[in-house]
Amino acid sequence: MTNRKTNIRSIYEYHDVEKNIDLVLALFNSYYKAHHHTGKLYEDAPDFFLIKPATLKGQEFSTRNSEKMLLDDCIRRAASRKGYIGVTKNFNAKLGYYWLELSVMPFMLGDIVTEENKGEFFFVISKFIEFTKLNPKAYGDLTAEIDSDKDLALMLTEISRIAASLGETLKCYPENMLVSYNPKWPVDEFKKLLHTLKESDHDWCEMFFEYLIYVMGKKTRG
Repeated sequence: MTNRKTNIRSIYEYHDVEKNIDLVLALFNSYYKAHHHTGKLYEDAPDFFLIKPATLKGQEFSTRNSEKMLLDDCIRRAASRKGYIGVTKNFNAKLGYYWLELSVMPFMLGDIVTEENKGEFFFVISKFIEFTKLNPKAYGDLTAEIDSDKDLALMLTEISRIAASLGETLKCYPENMLVSYNPKWPVDEFKKLLHTLKESDHDWCEMFFEYLIYVMGKKTRG
């Protein structure tokens, strides 16, 4: 019972960007400086949490240039957008160790899409799809042919499924800490979406990009 309460309290504190400083410093010192990748410290950490860039700024966690460059880049980019650093905890069951992946939050269109922020990207796509349904005059309704086109229905279902993976994280953080986009979808924001789709090699991105071009072309001809 005691261990369970401790774990719940620890996870709550990890998710509070104002209270997780000591936990983060202990975790990062273990991971980067001591190179310990196992133990209760990792078991008590949630699979994903946010930290303020100021928490890491000025800290000397690692002597490895590649790690220092990664940390410095994350700190700089997160601070420049007045955001956070996302920490994703992964576990290799075969070898029995944990490893951490860092991302810059909130996700913005134009960011490189990775496995760590894929859910955020598809969440933004789902918001754009909702926008076109309510405002078809802007870019065309992307759901207009869903009842007659099985491939389209499958694609939109899969996009919604991937976007829904952000659901658990949204229970811990408000949407604006995780994603940043203009809900009115002006042309510049739409162009950023097209560019991000075109540059991403994740499943459904190429197909959705081509579908967007098709819908826009059809709307123009109409």
